[in-house]
Amino acid sequence: MWTMFVDGISALLNQLATWMDSSYGLAVIALALAVRLAMLPMTLHAAEQGWLRQRKLATLKPQLERLRERHAKDPAAHAAAIQSLYREHGIASGLCSGMLTALVQAPMSAGVYAAIRQGVASMGSFLWIPKLARPDLWLALLVAAVSMIAMLFNPMLPEQVRTLLHWLPVVISFLMAWHVAAGLGLYWLGSGSVTVLQNLLLRQRVRRLPA
Repeated sequence: MWTMFVDGISALLNQLATWMDSSYGLAVIALALAVRLAMLPMTLHAAEQGWLRQRKLATLKPQLERLRERHAKDPAAHAAAIQSLYREHGIASGLCSGMLTALVQAPMSAGVYAAIRQGVASMGSFLWIPKLARPDLWLALLVAAVSMIAMLFNPMLPEQVRTLLHWLPVVISFLMAWHVAAGLGLYWLGSGSVTVLQNLLLRQRVRRLPA
């Protein structure tokens, strides 16, 4: 079943390349954009729910601190008290929407990744990249830049907590893109561009919500 799924994505990638003047680079970007845009309503909804949950938790911080002090010697009672407080204020665990999004997104992303990796040897060149089967430094820097822009536009990351640790994903994205085939880097670039769009849309949505 998995092999058929990956082969289907490979066939789609080849067809896209045929339509785009045999440009596998454009085909990879188009596929990445199509996959992420198709999932955008789901991922945007999950991100919005996460932001709302984060805001509710911020308002409950004094109460959570009091519960922590009151049940410092009884972890079970502490956990029960927290769950009771969450239910009282209508705060869900946040796992359901996140798991549903992951269950849809992970197999699709893994399938696209496998299909690109499977056909990357025959992809040729694209723009300044001489061979899509090899890593490219400038593409890795571009992937990292898009990752950084996405983080800057993420309203769930307040200015006061933007430490070096929060920029670790940017460094990781650069290192990964620098050590894999450029064809995969192009996929991450296209996918990351939709993440930037998602965070911009999320910023607009949360600004319209009552304070």
